Amino acid sequence: MKIVIVAGGTGGHIYPGIAIAQEIRRREPKASILFLGSEEGLEKDLVAREGYQIKLIKARALLRKFSYKALSAPFISTVGFFQSLKILKEFSPGVLISTGGYASLPVVLAAKLLGIPIYIHEQNVLPGAVNRFCRRLASKVFLTFKESLQYIQGEVVGNPVRREIIEADRDQARDKLKIKGRMILIIGGSQGSRKMNQAIIGALDRLPKDVQIFHIIGNRDFNWVRQQLDGRKIAGYNPISYLYDMSAVIAAADLVVSRAGATAIAEFLVRGIPMILVPFPYAAEDHQRLNAKVIADNGGAVVVEDSEFKPEKFSELIDGKALDYDKMKAAVRRLATQQLLGRPEAAERIVNFIYG
Repeated sequence: MKIVIVAGGTGGHIYPGIAIAQEIRRREPKASILFLGSEEGLEKDLVAREGYQIKLIKARALLRKFSYKALSAPFISTVGFFQSLKILKEFSPGVLISTGGYASLPVVLAAKLLGIPIYIHEQNVLPGAVNRFCRRLASKVFLTFKESLQYIQGEVVGNPVRREIIEADRDQARDKLKIKGRMILIIGGSQGSRKMNQAIIGALDRLPKDVQIFHIIGNRDFNWVRQQLDGRKIAGYNPISYLYDMSAVIAAADLVVSRAGATAIAEFLVRGIPMILVPFPYAAEDHQRLNAKVIADNGGAVVVEDSEFKPEKFSELIDGKALDYDKMKAAVRRLATQQLLGRPEAAERIVNFIYG
């Protein structure tokens, strides 16, 4: 079968697409898979690193504030629509799978015009604007959260997680990273988070002795953090600009501090890791807050507002007394299995339906 996957913008849209592609290859090793994405997103690097063919089109997010980019977005995406038509005609896929994001809109419209069956996966509790629009064009919509059913009709299957995350061996990962005590993983999203990075740097002098921190800073802030450290090396603190392969650090973690993107949450759930979630306050329609609320309401996470995430708060939460790790781990496992959020079978269920 020939399959096109459109996945673009941020890792939260791209990684589920990669997880679905991995499952397709497990099912049909000779399947022909083509990714489509935006020239402006992370997909040109992330998808190519996974060994899949990708073609890039013109696409731009429909921003909610007045700017040149906002004004130009419809025209840029119109160009992307005609590029998508050409690519889809030449490739002639049997199906199109969309994991949302601004890059998917011109591709989904082109697929509909060509009569190609469309399948959509939504990662967040509150479906994105593009998926809410494109659902009318789709043969099937797959959802991560059952809470999404109040906004959009679809089948709840969970969020596809890449095989390397699911299959990573915890003991081997901890040996590789030379971890002895508690390991705390800190991630500020694909681009990093200056607010979170400032809080972490401000708390380094108060780190518990039994804690090792792996801090994924983001390329944008890495030099800033180095300047703040001013050559200091702090025991237990490991600053990293960016990691393409997150499987080892996720497998080794006892606690994760992260933004509340749905795909990141699914990866933590499938590994059974308690979370401190700091929703990005400027996420479209505040969707990260809704994602975080589901996990916190079920006992798997503590939610800290961005404005309240300061060095003192971070220190308080990681001192080993504020959080009941065992209770949170049990809650995370319940979420993963009972509510499907982080089940390894999510990609398999989607591919089962497509192959029918």
